[in-house]
Amino acid sequence: MSELSNLIFHGKEHKLTSPYGRRAVINTSAGATSGFHNGVDYGTFGKKIPQYAIEDGEVISVGKDEAYGNALYVWVKYPRLGIKLLHYHLDSYCVKAGQKVTEKTVLGYTGKTGRATGIHLH
Repeated sequence: MSELSNLIFHGKEHKLTSPYGRRAVINTSAGATSGFHNGVDYGTFGKKIPQYAIEDGEVISVGKDEAYGNALYVWVKYPRLGIKLLHYHLDSYCVKAGQKVTEKTVLGYTGKTGRATGIHLH
C-alpha cells in the first residue's frame, strides 16, 4: 500500500478499494453515494482497526456528518506538512477538537457509518 496509508494503519492489513475520481453510484442503507469519489477508500477486510495520526498535528474537528447518513469523522491538521487529513466513516473516534496528536495517537477505528457498504477508511 501507500506510505501514507501504512502510517495511518501502522502496517495493519488494508487495501485500496476505491480510488479518487469518477465511479459508479453505490446504494447504501444511508442513501446513494456520489458518482464522483472525492477521496480514497481503504478496506480493512471487515475489521475495525485503529487509525493513527501520521505525525505531530492537531485535531481540528470531530463529529457526525448528518448530511451523509451520520458518518463519524476526524479532521487532523499537520502544520509541518501543510496538509489536513479527513478520516471518515469511523466506527468511533478517540480524540477531541483541539487535541495535539503524534504518530502514536489513535484517532479512531475504521467503520461503516454513513453511506458505506463495508468497514473502511475514506
